[in-house]
Amino acid sequence: MSAYGQFAWQDALSLATWLTKSFDLEAIRESYEATSVQDNHEFEIANAEIIQELLARPEGQRSAYLRRVSKNVSSSTQGMLIVMAIIAQVRVMEVIELRDRFRYSLSPGGGTRITCANIYAFNNAMMDVSFMAWPAAVFEAASAKESERMSQWAIIEPFIDEFSKALERSQKDG
Repeated sequence: MSAYGQFAWQDALSLATWLTKSFDLEAIRESYEATSVQDNHEFEIANAEIIQELLARPEGQRSAYLRRVSKNVSSSTQGMLIVMAIIAQVRVMEVIELRDRFRYSLSPGGGTRITCANIYAFNNAMMDVSFMAWPAAVFEAASAKESERMSQWAIIEPFIDEFSKALERSQKDG
């Protein structure tokens, strides 16, 4: 996977972590899954500029940006915008993977018939990228990443606590 694809995946994980920590994930998922694919697609189209800008913003600016552009909407709607941003990053990753997979068959110099057939195959593969399903794999990976982080913290926490106590004692004595 290219660096862009890796970035898109890591950013999707970051967005999923933000959504999980700052919003009611289960309520947003229920709302998303209760909404028709067509309605979710229309929501995405209506908010494409916001979603694109959300993706373009650094992580530290995203929360403030989302609050600013969605002052008069519910937290559920804000959460849905984040879900759409996650889906967008997964799509980006898939488009990059398709580009890499078809790069030789789409380059100039091939036979006209074969190139046309390959473009047709590429087009068919691209149609699958417009999915609207809940991005479960992203949330599973983000949860696993958080669990790993917590288990690592559990290992080092006693040492940090001991170091903090020793530092406090030395500051009192010195």
